[in-house]
Amino acid sequence: MPGSSRVWPALELTPKDLLENVVVKIADDVEVDVSTRAWKVSYADAVDGAASVEIDGIHIPFLGLDALIASKETYREQDSIDRLRLLDLKRLRDRSRLWCI
Repeated sequence: MPGSSRVWPALELTPKDLLENVVVKIADDVEVDVSTRAWKVSYADAVDGAASVEIDGIHIPFLGLDALIASKETYREQDSIDRLRLLDLKRLRDRSRLWCI
């Protein structure tokens, strides 16, 4: 912020930073990973199914459930655990939609 001695790392990012790196870690008040690819899921693969929320007037897009599940198809044990939980969540969501029809 102008006139402040506070450092805002996110303000220093350039489009080149995002193009040259698969993941950029931003550590302002909250640590956030900005990624152009989540394992095998690219932005182009995920954009159509993306979800979003508005918090304090700020539009925040994020991976939809199907892309998030696909992003967990890795060799990491924690991703396997996460993927199973996400698949359960998807089954519950799909079942609840049947009741709404």
